Order: sequence, then C-alpha cells, then structure tokens
Amino acid sequence: MSELKPDSPTLLFAELLMAAIRQAVREELRAANNSHVPDRLLEIEEAAKLLAVSVDWLYHNRKKLPFTRKIGPKMLRFSYAGMLRWMEAKKFS
Repeated sequence: MSELKPDSPTLLFAELLMAAIRQAVREELRAANNSHVPDRLLEIEEAAKLLAVSVDWLYHNRKKLPFTRKIGPKMLRFSYAGMLRWMEAKKFS
C-alpha cells in the first residue's frame, strides 16, 4: 500500500472525518453529563412508593438491585439517581 501525500484529498477527508467523530463524541459526553440527576439516598418506604412495589419486595430483592446502598448494620438506603437509571433501562427490556 502506498503512503498518502500530505496534500492528498483522501488524507484530508480522513482528518476531517476524525475531527467530526471527535466532536460528536464530545457532544454526547457533554449531553450525558448535563442530564445528571442529583443523587440522594431514599429510605425504603420512599423507594417502594417510587417503584410501586411493597417494602417486603424491596427487602427481598435488595441484593439484586444495583441502586441499593447498605450504610450500616441493618440500614438500607436506595440511590434515587440509580433507581431512575434502572427504571429507564427496564423500559426497553
């Protein structure tokens, strides 16, 4: 394969394409960071209400749920932002 000359249209196109891809990735990352929901830890009653499940269901499934936080012995809290991400992901599965 021959080397491309610095003034080659193919090389120029490749450089422009790479710049466009970099810009698109930057914009996606910026949008993802701007859509960040402030997190707070919910007590089990609040979490159950938000998820429309029983408190017993939450206790039973706590180890399978990615938004569960154990903050001490016999003390569970639930990440609000984590719950929103989990519910959003469940919409499409």
